[in-house]
Amino acid sequence: MEGVSDTLARLDAFHARWHLRLNADGATVRIAADALAISPGLHAACADAFVTSLGLTPIGGNWELLDAEAGMEGPRSARAALVEAFARNMVIAQQPWLGEDDALAMGEEFLGCFDPGTRQIVTNRMYFGWNPITTASIEWAFVAFDDGAIALLLATAES
Repeated sequence: MEGVSDTLARLDAFHARWHLRLNADGATVRIAADALAISPGLHAACADAFVTSLGLTPIGGNWELLDAEAGMEGPRSARAALVEAFARNMVIAQQPWLGEDDALAMGEEFLGCFDPGTRQIVTNRMYFGWNPITTASIEWAFVAFDDGAIALLLATAES
């Protein structure tokens, strides 16, 4: 069985590998991680507690639960959402950011930080728009967690 320190070590490695690349396109990407002191419980409550601890705005039931196991074509696929968020420039969508292949690789590595048996991931974007947790004019947030650790992957930009 994996421990909290394993997840946090993978998240540290993820941060080291992707931080500069994610912040090189005009967007600001924040990666924050911590151990969970208690059982995660309901996904929206867990995400709200974590973002609030970081000084961000909770959004309650507006967290969209994604499917961390689904492939790119699956409904509510975490992989597809991560690619959509990071493949293209947040302000000028015609310009690439990571590109689809690297966005998928980044997303796979992020998801891979967590124990697949207990991993959950939510986003603040739904098919009709987003629910902001910051004051940025454009943002896309993901909160992922397993039984022992939690992380925020937050991209913001100004239009």
